[in-house]
Parts: sequence; C-alpha cells; structure tokens
Amino acid sequence: MLEEYSIPPVFSEDLLAVLDKSVRPPFRWLVAGPARSGASWHVDPALTSAWNTLLSGRKRWALYPPGRVPPAVVVHVDLDDGSVNFDGPTSLQWWLEVYPTLRDEDKPLECTQLPGETISVPSGWWHCVLNIDDSVAVTQNYVNSSNLELVCLDMAPGFYHRGIARAGHLAIQGRQDKPAERIKSNEEFCANSVAFVEGNLCNANASELLGEKLGRDLNDPDGYVSYFDVDYLATHTEKESNHYISSTSKDGYLDRSELRHWLRQLWKLRPDLHVRLWKCACLAVDAESWLHRVIAICKTHNFSIPVDEEQLPIGNGSNPVYFVGDFVIKLCVEEGGPWVATDGLRTELQFYSLLNETGSPLKDTIPSLVASGIVLPDGKDYKVEPWNGYEDCSRVVEAHSVGMKRSRNISKLDKSRYRTNCSEAELAKVSIDDNAKDAEYNENQITGLNDETVFWPYIVHKRRDGTNMDRVMDMMTEGDYAAAAVFLGEQVRLLHSLPLPSTLSRTTWAQKISRLNGQGSTNSIETSVTLGHGIMVNGSVVKHCFDSSVSTDKANTVVGSEMFLQTGISTGDMDKKKELHADIPMEWHYFVGLMRQQRAKILERFEIWESLPPKLLEQLETYLPEDPAVLVGLQKVQCGSPRRVRPPVWLHMDIMADNIQMIPYSEDKQIPGLFDLSQLACVNKEIRNCRAMQPRYILDFGDVTLGDPLYEFLAMHVSVFKMEPLFMKIALMAYGLPLTIPNSTWNDSRKDYTRPSYRAMCYCLLHEHDAMGEILKEREDCRNVDSLEEMEEMLWGVLNEWNPEAPWKFDDVSE
Repeated sequence: MLEEYSIPPVFSEDLLAVLDKSVRPPFRWLVAGPARSGASWHVDPALTSAWNTLLSGRKRWALYPPGRVPPAVVVHVDLDDGSVNFDGPTSLQWWLEVYPTLRDEDKPLECTQLPGETISVPSGWWHCVLNIDDSVAVTQNYVNSSNLELVCLDMAPGFYHRGIARAGHLAIQGRQDKPAERIKSNEEFCANSVAFVEGNLCNANASELLGEKLGRDLNDPDGYVSYFDVDYLATHTEKESNHYISSTSKDGYLDRSELRHWLRQLWKLRPDLHVRLWKCACLAVDAESWLHRVIAICKTHNFSIPVDEEQLPIGNGSNPVYFVGDFVIKLCVEEGGPWVATDGLRTELQFYSLLNETGSPLKDTIPSLVASGIVLPDGKDYKVEPWNGYEDCSRVVEAHSVGMKRSRNISKLDKSRYRTNCSEAELAKVSIDDNAKDAEYNENQITGLNDETVFWPYIVHKRRDGTNMDRVMDMMTEGDYAAAAVFLGEQVRLLHSLPLPSTLSRTTWAQKISRLNGQGSTNSIETSVTLGHGIMVNGSVVKHCFDSSVSTDKANTVVGSEMFLQTGISTGDMDKKKELHADIPMEWHYFVGLMRQQRAKILERFEIWESLPPKLLEQLETYLPEDPAVLVGLQKVQCGSPRRVRPPVWLHMDIMADNIQMIPYSEDKQIPGLFDLSQLACVNKEIRNCRAMQPRYILDFGDVTLGDPLYEFLAMHVSVFKMEPLFMKIALMAYGLPLTIPNSTWNDSRKDYTRPSYRAMCYCLLHEHDAMGEILKEREDCRNVDSLEEMEEMLWGVLNEWNPEAPWKFDDVSE
C-alpha cells in the first residue's frame, strides 16, 4: 500500500522527513470507522498541521480557531511537564447534546467531507470529526516552513505558552506577571457556551468560568487568533529553565536530543530557512545564549569565531557541544546547578591528569585535552577564567560579580545580531538581550556564593576526524562490529586498569543530592577519599590488591539501612543523608548512592516509562535486592568477622554508539592490541567479510566515576552490539579481566547476588534512563517471557560463562 501512497502536492513540504524512521514520531494513518464513530475535540500534537483525504463514506467536520476552546471541553495542562490533555464528550455526544444549544455566533466552522475530498487542518485549530457513514480515510501530520516556528516553540520548556496556544485568554487569567486582556463590555454571558481550563493555569474557579462568554466573531482580529502568535507566546515560555536539562512535555513530538538533531539536519539541508531555523533554535534550545558563551571561550583561547555552520550545538548528550575549527567545546550543565556540573568536570580533569601521569596507551584513543575553565557573567557580557580542576573553584567564582539572571527578548530573535552577517567584533560584543534597555535582573541580586549563583564550567578537546558510530551503523559489516568489540574490550581493560589516586576530591552522593534539592550551598565542600586499595602492574597483567596500610574498619563496613529504604535519599537534612551512607566505604559512595536512589524510586519510574510488561512490573520488588550495595560485594558483618570489599575501577559510564568515533577502514591505521582478530576470522566466515569502518576514539568522559566494572558493559551490549552475544564474547576476550564479586548474602536470603547475569539485569533495571525500553526495542521476544529471571538469562546469560582463567576458545566464540 505504501508504494501507491502519495502526498497531495500542496502538502509536499515535509520538514520531518529528514529524520530517520526510528526517530520520527508516528505521522500517517489509515483511519477506518463505522457510522456514528469519530474523533472528539482536540488540537493535533505539538501544533503540527494535518491533512485528511476521505476514500469512502462521509465525515462531518467542526472546527474552532486556535485559543477558542470548544463548548463543553476541558483543557488540562500539567504544570510539571507541560503535557496537555482534553476532556469532553464524544463526537456523537457533542453533536447531539451540545451543538443544538449553541447560538449561531457560537457555532463552529462546519463542513461535510465527501469521498475524494481533502481537508486541511492548520496548526493549533480545534477540530472534531463524526463519521456519518462507514468511512475510510488517509491522514498525515506534517511540519512545513509555515508552522515550523510554532512547532518548535511548543517544545520549549514551560507550560503557560502551551496552554495559551490552545486555550487563549483563559490560560492567562490569574497570572500576576501577564495579566489577561479585558473582555469587551458588550459581551453577554451564555451558560451553554462552556469552556474552561484546569491545571492551575488560572485562579478563577471553574464555576465562574462556566458562565463566561467565549463567543467571538471568528474573523475578529482582536479575538482568539491574536493569542496564537509566536512572538506573543514566546513571552510566556519558562525563561529560567535550562533548555538542555528540561525535558519536552510527555506529549511532545520529539525529545530534547532529537529536537536538536532535527534542527541541525534542517540547518544543513535548508539554507533558505536559516533565519527561521535560528529563531527556532533560540526558542527551543536557547541557541543565542549558548553561542554567546562559546564566543567568549573562543576569544579567551584565541580560537576562531564560529562560522555559520558551527553556530548550532552538536551531539545528542545533555551538554551543549560545539565544533569550532579544530576544537570541540563542551559547556557542562547539570540538573543540580553549576556546582554539581563543576564537580563532574573536576573528576574528568583529574582523570585526564592521571592518563598523562601514567602514560597509559588509553590516551591514544581519547581526544586530547586543550583547555578548561569557567564562563562567568560579566555585566551584559561574559568573562572566562581558566580552571584546571584542582584549585578551589569557589575562589575563582567568588572573585567576580556573578549570579545575575537575565531575561531574553525572544520576539526579535529572527533579527538577532548573533548571525554571521555581522562582523566578528560585533558578534563578540553583542549583549544577551536584543535591546540593552530590556535587560532584567533577578530582584534579589546575588552578592555571595550560593546555589543560585550562575556560571558555566567548560572543557575543550582537540577535534578528530571521523564519524560517530551511530551515524554509520548501516554501512558496517560483521567484521567491523567484531573489530569494534575488540577495540572496546581492550580500551575498557586499559581504563579499568588505571590506578586510582590515593586521594580523590569528589562531592559525596549525599552532598550532590543536597544540591539537587536546593537545600543549601555546598560549593566549598570537598571530600578527600582515601582509597582502600592499590594497583599492581606486572608486565601486561594488571592485578587488583588491597593496600595493607588501610584499616579494616574502613574496608569492611556493615551494609544496609532500613531508613533509606523507607525514606529514600531525596528528602531530609544533610546529617540524615550522611547517616544513610555511613555504611559505605567512601570509594564506593557515589556509585552505590546512585543505585540506592534509583532503587527507592523503582516502581514510580517504570510506571512513568511504561516499558515493562505488567506481569514483569509486578516482580520488580521481589527480584531486585533490598539494598543494591550487595551488587558490588558490600556485605553485612557475619559471625563477627568482616569481609573485605573489592575495589572499584574507573568507569566511562556511557560507552554507547554516539560516543565511539569511526573512520574508514585502513590496515595502516589499525591500533595495536593484544587480541588477534584474524584468528577468530579463520573460523567465522561472517567476520572474514570485507571491512568498511573501524573504531578510532572513545568520546566524552564527562560522566567518569568509580564503580563496578560490570556496569561498563551494559551500554556497549545494548547500544553497540545490539544484544548480539557473539560480539559480547569477543569484547570479553579482549578485556581479559574478571567481572565476579565475592559471595554476597542479605538477611539470610538464598538469592545469588554474585551471578554476573543477575547483577547486569539489576543494573539495567536501576539505570537512571529507561534502559529496558531500549533493550525491548531490540529484543521484542523478551516481552513474552514469564519472569525477570527468564529475561535475565536471555539477555545476560553469556556473562555467566566468562572466566578469564579459562577463556573461550575461538571455535566456541564463533558459534
């Protein structure tokens, strides 16, 4: 049928077509329904437009313009995520019960659609459809150059602008900062013309709104359509939100990273739309502000100013990343604010310092570090201060007047002087606001350091040639995937074999949670973590051993806190948070704290994600350990004799396809290693296939931390190997280190917490993102299992077979 499917020429512009099929939201349907069925009142998602061609039967259409809520319809807007839902009668009920009560001036636009006819529904228009006969139709939602700005605006952070786009002046009533327009005095009240907005979008009671007259002339230029204007709606966006951290609403068309990728693709393919796309990028991802900070960094380090194709951020991560000439600039942002982001950068910089000190071959497969520092507001511009990760960051920040929050004049973004049609001097000096007189600052200007202080840590790497793996997977051969498995196994071995410093300045998990919840500034607190082990290097064999100078009181502590399981760690004061983690050796503090936080919210998170089948969701509480600390070998004291704890290792935490850089295959550019892939190729004809690409670099160590080495293989298996056991086996053979932990028990449970497949499954369930959702996209067969134990064996059973003392033979791996 798709071969015979064609789009009417008038709707041929489809800007979403640049997205891959796996990313693009559902957009076209074959709709069939019996007589008297239909679609109740609604506005299409993300303010997209739509067309509908009727193949057979008849349809009755009713439409209201944007902002004019149909009588008897209730609009719900979620204040947390901006999602919009509509409640009201069915299509048939509305036509039979509500429509007859309306005065002529309150009635919608109406028409009857006949076979062969096509109707267009513009962005934001309310519509309701009733099938008069048994009907079959084809319909498609689309984005074109006319509604592009509205669609992007609808995915900007906040909820007021989404409510106003659908409910007009009703969504504005009660806002202190944005008073509603006064209703004309000659308007009458009509109880039958009912429409109101819920969700705390207005202060008026529903009963008062029920009596409000909503009927206006549809062609009145001062009526409801006036609210449906991009510049006007932009004044109601959440300007204080971080556009990289804030999620699009649940009913948004694209998530935040997909939205950025879409804009970048259009930027490359549609230069004729650059003016509109720049305005869209400013609305949706605050591109103007981020570019201004990047320019300040470039001036400080004598880099070239970003040219036209470099002015939008790249990558799918949670941080703004820019390619500028030969460099990659990443600004670090975190949900907990700049202090949390600074802590992450500090650890990353210490990791790079360790690479240089040890001379590890790993540094040859990681883009080299060029610079790092902090971007600070400086009046109406920005100032950059270098920072190496070791000196006290608070002193650097305190030396400058910081913390003034700024508003953005979004209404003139399409005329922004940031664009490259101005000189470099103008580009470097332009203020955040289009007009200096529009600059606003927080009422309480911040003079000291606290959690509201505004600044942005950054890091600069050398740019390397290549393409991210997720962009070239379609052209990779089996041999390429096998080579990637070898590369990753060997590089992860080098990473996990790095010595841990004797002390590590790192914010503890309790301190980070305190920052995330805004419970006071902890920016000047640094914890010196004395690690309870050392690394011995003997030739090419790396062995973990315990430092004999460390007291057993620290290396062997009692694990488990009923207080944590009852209250979680998101509430309470700092002392209580410290108490919750007093049973964890400091070197494990961050990793175990993260797992414990996810464990406390496990049911809530999966109910939101809806990725697990209901029968498996019911098993979560009994399948997971009561305290995730046992997954890393931390145990209770037994018989008065404490057991030692295995040491953590350095973790990348996010080795996925978008963090692996590939280059065209060349025998001259092979990276030397200990694992000889040619031996495996001799027994596996698929791997002997011609080669196209090869891995060269591992990118983005922004999440580097200490933890369980097994955790590293989860993202690789799902994102890179696509759950193929052959490639996991190859990676483990190249890795060559154990993944087992000492025997762990909890409350005399008979469950085997040491089983690698069990720990891997638990880590998937405890992942901060919906890892199970991604897994089930690759392995649909897992949806039919009866238990989590069965799914565990299907997905991770290969890990139980791994023993570096008795590694697989090549014949076994190739099977």
